[in-house]
Amino acid sequence: MIRRRLFHPTQWACFLFAINLALCLGFCFVAFPRLVGGDVAALDPDGYGEAGRVLYETGRFDSIEKAPLYPAFVAATLRLVSFLAGGYPVWAVQAAQCILSAFTCGLLYAVFRRTLGEPAARWAGLACALYPLLAWYTPRLWTETFLTFVLAGFTLALVALLQRPTAGRALLGGAMAGVLALSKGIGLVFAGLAPLVLLLRWRGKAWRWCLLFALAVVALVAPWTWRNWRLTGAFLPVHADGGYNFYLGNGFARHWLQAPLSYTALRTYTLQDIEALYASSGAEPPADPLAVDRVLMRAAWGELCAHPLLILRKLAIQSLTFWYLAADAPRSLLTGALQFPVTLAALPGAVQAYRRRSWALALAVPVAGIMGASVAIFAFARLSAIIMPYLIGLAVYGLWPERWRCRQGDSSLRSE
Repeated sequence: MIRRRLFHPTQWACFLFAINLALCLGFCFVAFPRLVGGDVAALDPDGYGEAGRVLYETGRFDSIEKAPLYPAFVAATLRLVSFLAGGYPVWAVQAAQCILSAFTCGLLYAVFRRTLGEPAARWAGLACALYPLLAWYTPRLWTETFLTFVLAGFTLALVALLQRPTAGRALLGGAMAGVLALSKGIGLVFAGLAPLVLLLRWRGKAWRWCLLFALAVVALVAPWTWRNWRLTGAFLPVHADGGYNFYLGNGFARHWLQAPLSYTALRTYTLQDIEALYASSGAEPPADPLAVDRVLMRAAWGELCAHPLLILRKLAIQSLTFWYLAADAPRSLLTGALQFPVTLAALPGAVQAYRRRSWALALAVPVAGIMGASVAIFAFARLSAIIMPYLIGLAVYGLWPERWRCRQGDSSLRSE
């Protein structure tokens, strides 16, 4: 009886929650301040926290360059603690992100239970709870912690839909895909990828679930797209910056040999290219961010059409930078040391999952969606951080002894 209670799934989920929460809080409020100090500008280089503060103070969110949900999360957090502290209590957002990271571990454990089986799921969940990069992003007002949470919720809904499709699960999966897209535009890739996976799994039976999935995505994203239309007069599903990021991807591929380990240096070189682009045309950079985006998108496509080999170069280089590229050489080397071993360890697991038609193969869906879109547009290590838990799951599946896996009745796609 004692053994059964100690290893009850709910207790294990709480254990993972507590471990990750302690790790994140310790890093966020003890280790991190000694590393970078308390400069809010350094914590919020992308301006998401500032957008959340403005939303909290004025109730307005006028940006077309940012997805709305992370600033809304920041604003909601500030609203919750407004009775405790005035001004802009960054610590409250940091603490909320620590809690969000801990809940993410619970969601990931639920995903692993459905795809790996209980014993392997516990080890995979524990590895995720202890994985340093989950804690690394919690002190910063970046989207990664929030995105990792939302992606875990979407993946859980998708796995449930793939295993036993119902109308309710299709609507829930589509709704989570919509939430993911409104958290960051790259999430729109799952609006097309998830129905494709559903069709591959269930063939002709899947059309009605795909339709419901798509309707749920449209129901969530369309109001924001309409808001963007009213602001700009242009079709903008979630936010702008697609052209800017696409041009950055080209520039990083061009200049990669000059600074292969420094995001900051590569970005500087590419921004110089943008300045030269405007100088050569004799035009001033447009004040409208959407106009800037269009100019850079045309320039990026024109460059790829003029130099077709740059396409292959870009895909090859960004397939590497996706896993390791950080601000400077020391951080890039550290990030690569954390992510490349996990990525390589996941490959045998993915191969085994494909051969066995195991549900573990579903863990490759978020990996394929995020990596595929990033490598084609613009890829660096912050984008890969949100999919590392699924690679950890595939690595555990590949390393899990075959005799244990069979004994535990490893579910497979064939069993349906």
